[in-house]
This record gives sequence, C-alpha cells and structure tokens, in this order.
Amino acid sequence: MTRYRRHMGNGNQNESGNERRLLLAIVLSMAVLFLTPYLYRWFFPSLAPKPEPKPEVSIKAPPADFEKSATPLAEPLSAVSLSATSAQPQVIEIENSELILRWNSVGAVLESAVLKNYLVRVDEPTSAEEKWIPRRLQMIPQGLPKTFPRVLAVRVADSAVQRKLDYAIYEVVGASGKRMKAPAQITFSYSDGKIQAVKRVVVPAAGYSLEVTAETRNDGQRLPSSVFLGPGIGDLDPSSMDDFRDPRLVHYASGKVIRYSADDLEEGAQTLEVDARWAGLETHYFSYLVLSPNGIRSLRLNRSLWKWKDPKGQEQQTPLLSAEVGLRDSRFVFFAGPKDGGILQSVDGTLNDLINYGWFAFLVWPLLVSLKFIHQYIHNYGWAIIILTFIINLALFPLRYKQMVSMKKMADLQPKLKSIQEKYRRMKRTDPRRAQMNVEVSELYRLHGVNPLGGCLPLLIQMPFLFAFYSMLASSIELRGAPFIGWIQDLSRYDPLYITPIVMGATMVIQQMMTPGGTADPTQRRMMMILPVVFTFMFLNLSSGLVLYFLFSNVFGMMFQYLFQKWNPELAPAKPSKKVSESKKQS
Repeated sequence: MTRYRRHMGNGNQNESGNERRLLLAIVLSMAVLFLTPYLYRWFFPSLAPKPEPKPEVSIKAPPADFEKSATPLAEPLSAVSLSATSAQPQVIEIENSELILRWNSVGAVLESAVLKNYLVRVDEPTSAEEKWIPRRLQMIPQGLPKTFPRVLAVRVADSAVQRKLDYAIYEVVGASGKRMKAPAQITFSYSDGKIQAVKRVVVPAAGYSLEVTAETRNDGQRLPSSVFLGPGIGDLDPSSMDDFRDPRLVHYASGKVIRYSADDLEEGAQTLEVDARWAGLETHYFSYLVLSPNGIRSLRLNRSLWKWKDPKGQEQQTPLLSAEVGLRDSRFVFFAGPKDGGILQSVDGTLNDLINYGWFAFLVWPLLVSLKFIHQYIHNYGWAIIILTFIINLALFPLRYKQMVSMKKMADLQPKLKSIQEKYRRMKRTDPRRAQMNVEVSELYRLHGVNPLGGCLPLLIQMPFLFAFYSMLASSIELRGAPFIGWIQDLSRYDPLYITPIVMGATMVIQQMMTPGGTADPTQRRMMMILPVVFTFMFLNLSSGLVLYFLFSNVFGMMFQYLFQKWNPELAPAKPSKKVSESKKQS
C-alpha cells in the first residue's frame, strides 16, 4: 500500500510538472504572437504600419523635386485678374511614374485617371495564341453621357454661374504640349468679364496624389464652392468588376470612417453639414477622394442611374454614386490609387482607415507586416502565406496539444457520463432529484481532472487569428494579381480549376478521422462529415489565397496531430474495427 501511494504521489508530481511545462509553453507561445509586431517595428520600422496621427496633422506637401523642376506661377489665385478668355477645346495628358491623367479644358475636369502599375485581364482573346489581354486599370468611368458631371468639376450655389462653368472652355497655361511628363504644373483659367474661374494643378513626379487649387469669383467676390466626385468609380467593363465591387461613398470625421452604399440613397440625395477631413468614393481595392488641410464643411451625396444595353440588346440600369465636397479653402489634395497601407500612410495617416479589416484589425496589421517581411525573401505571396501559416500553427502548438488532451479525456468519460444521464433520464425536469445529476457529473470531472471547457478554450483563443487571417487575405491589395503556381495566377481570385478547395475539404475529413474522440459517436461522426462538404462549397468562389491558408492550416494541423499521437499514443483515436472484432470474439 505504501508503495502504491508513493507511486501515485510520483505520478501526480509528474503530471503536475507536465501541466506546468505546458502552461509555460502556452504563455511563451502567446507572448511570441503578441510581441512579434513590436519586434518587427523595432528591427524593421519601414515595414511596420506607423501609428495614426491626429486629424489636426497637415496634409503632406508635394515632393521637393517638384519645386526644383516645375516653374511656379508668381501670383496667388486671388491676385489673378482675367479679361474675357477665348480658347479652343483641348485635352492635356500628364504622366508620372504611377498615373496617367487626362484633363479636358471644357470645364477643366479630369476625364481619365489610369493606374500604370495595375493591370486588368480581359477575357476576350484577339487571336488563338493570346488568351488574356492585359490593360491598365482605369479609375474613372468611361462612356457615360456628356450630361453627367465629371470628376473635379467645380460646383457653386449660383445656378446662373454654374451653367456658365459647365460648358466653359478654359485657357491652359503651363502645358508644353498635349502630352507632358511630371513634375508639372498647369493652370486652367476662364473669364467672361464678370465670372472668373481659375484652377491650378500640381502633379509630382511620383505618387498617386496631386495638389489642386480652385477659385471662382463673380464680380470680384469669391464664391463658396464644392468639388464634384463621380459619377461612379472605376471602369464599368465587366472585367473590372472584382476590382470595383461594392462601391461606397466615404468620409472621415470625428476619428472614424462613415460609409454610404447605393441602397442608403434610394430615397434621394443627402446633404450633410459635417466637419470632415477627407471624402470620396471607394471600392474593395481602390479609391479616389479629396483631402483638405482646413477641413470639409459639407457633403452632398447622391446616386444617378446609368441606362445601357447589354450584348443581347436588353436595357440595364446601374446606380452610380457621386459626391459634392464643400471646401473651406481653395486648396485641396486629390488622391486616386490603391488601398495599400504604405501608400495611404505616405499621403495621410488617417487614410489607413480606408482598409476595413473589421474587429480584429489589431491582429491583422502584425500579420500583414509579417507576410510582407516573408515576401521580401520569398518573392511569392503564395509561399509566404504557407510559411506564415506554419509559424502561426507552430506558435499555437501547445494550445492544440491541450485541446487534444481535453478531447481525449472527454471521449474516455463518455460511457460514464451516459450512465449518469441514463440514471436520471426518466425523471421530470422539475424533479428536485435531477439536480443531483449535475453534482455527480461535476464530481466525475473532478475525480478525473477534466475541464469540460478544456477543449473549447484553446479553440476560442485560435479563432481571433483565424478571423484576422481571413480579413487580411480578403481585403489586402497585395494579393491582387499575385501569382502562386501553375493554374493559380491571381491569389485574390478563386481557383479556376477548384483544385485547392476540394483538397481542403479532403484534409478536413482526414483531420476529423485523426481527432481523438472524433469517431466515438456514430451519429456525431456522420454530422461532422457534412462540415467538410459545406466548407468546400463555401470556398469554391473565395480567393485562392484564403483557400491556401485554410488548406495548409489543416495540413500543418494534421502534421502536429501525428506528432502528438507519436509522442503520446493514448491521444490516437480508437479504431472501431478492432472493437467490433473483440465483441464478436467475446460473443
């Protein structure tokens, strides 16, 4: 008996020692996950997202190389005195390293903004040899009726003045030809002797933002004005649907982003008296908007219907969003580009909020920094996703082990739990004796050292990382157009052959078969087998980058489960075939 007690005492000490080591491993794993972003910020400050500045911070000025290369006009706008102008319509194209901007002197509007570094694939081959036709991304809808206002058109409250401005032909000063290389500065000016309108545009050599100054005067008095954005955003061609899906009007006020969809404006236009820092239009990956150093005083949000005919000749209607941005000052910054964290940060810190990562944004940013860091060395976002998935699974190694141990203990206790439940099954719910069932169940858990929430708690800790990874891959423009291998040439789009989602579903089935206790209840096993089928169909049309993460998360999970079961054979699931054969022998 003494030897038995001493043996039991040593077992308890060993078990408590193992639990302490496991607890220490869990703490260290969580420390690695949460301290990683801070270490990256320390060692790689250029990769980590910078903290968001307060709204009072001024918008950054054009690059210094502009001042050296461009020829600034000496007079401020308020000092320009114009006689009646007479000019011919012309289109001026200005190109920098990121943008190709086409300006029309009729109304001094921006009629085209092409992003040079982002391509669109058109599913219409010109020949049997060429399957895809790449073309550059267009930010401003083309082919709309001429009655629609254009981007950066100036709007004033005086209707008579506005009618003049809508069709005014501006003189252009500073243009060296129909095509110009940035840095460049041009001035549009119009006057009929009474109404005066001047717009100056500064285009830096690089970047997605430009500085604009616009003033309108009537009899020498400056008129409060607004800038028109819209109608719509992005090329209306079907090949650009993925890039410009879910268009919304957006503005930043009181430290948060407010969004309006087309459905929010079904009942008509909305006029907002709001102190906003910036406002514009956004889609899933791209945005164009106006930022004002002195703030935005008002917004008028509207939607218009564009009627067009499809290839079958049937009339279709597309709602196009637009905004009139009322400015306190004549100077503003116009941004047209991708919703990339680094690019947005370089323009204004608050623009980072354009990327909507949801509730788990605090985890998304470290994950995105880690993904970019790995990509610097791998140069393939697909492999970078796989490596980052392995690192996350390695960090969650102790939690997975704790979950498997808890599930195995619960599976072993199932016969005893069922006997207790069967004992009280015939009693009514109102019978006071049924309370004894909970006491016996709790005592059973206590005697065997089982926590009924032990299998759920590690899973709950993992869930934020799963949702954060989902948000990162679903909303990050870094995956747009990023190839992986073979048939997957764009990680932001679905797998065209549906291979990865099918393999992902198969790994879910295998992982369930490896899970301890997963085959204990035949009814539960059949129900769990439905889950892989549901997930496979859900992931068929999701981005292949996201499917890749879930696929290899399952693969690494299976790998760790195999190691667990080799390390501790008791964690291996019971094989039903052996039980059946033993029962036959006994009979």
